[in-house]
Amino acid sequence: MDEIIALSGHRDYPDRASFFRGLDNLSAKEYTFGGARGFDTDALEYIARTQPRSLRTVVVPNRLIDQPRYTITITEKYSTRVIELKNTGLDRYMIRNRYMVDRSTHLRAFYDNRGHGGTYNTIEYARSTGKSYDVWPINNLDQDYYMNMSERRFRSEIENWRSHKVNLSAVKGIIMSFFQKKYGMIPRDVIVTLGSWRLVVYW
Repeated sequence: MDEIIALSGHRDYPDRASFFRGLDNLSAKEYTFGGARGFDTDALEYIARTQPRSLRTVVVPNRLIDQPRYTITITEKYSTRVIELKNTGLDRYMIRNRYMVDRSTHLRAFYDNRGHGGTYNTIEYARSTGKSYDVWPINNLDQDYYMNMSERRFRSEIENWRSHKVNLSAVKGIIMSFFQKKYGMIPRDVIVTLGSWRLVVYW
């Protein structure tokens, strides 16, 4: 278990249960966090409590003392190492995020598909460099919303999830429920898709 997993996510996220599920199925020697309010500090504390033997590295853009007081307290309590990049420029957050990706074996991004912002840019950087990554959706996936879709549209959603490397375990229940409701079974081509998805996604 030599994996080093970089974790990236938004400062605000609506579905805490999905967020915790996305951390529960991780297993690594070391995790890296960005040290910001919201996802970074929540994930750091959660991993420290659930995987106390893990190494937990917090990477800050400048110095730890320049971080908000609350995040300093969480970092000092739950991290095992702090890396200060000592950048003060406008691109200091981008530099921090790229540093985390470059020094990891895998990126898990907790993402709400907003199409902009630090997490989005981190995913795009991982994609552009060929780094292993996957996406855990943190917007509340309303099962009723998907159950009322046409099959054609739902299959398009499946392909969209797969092409964007959405973690299969985050959406598998919705996929299975849709076809069970429609046919009382999972079509063979969907089973094949799920099998190949499992092969290309890291977890």
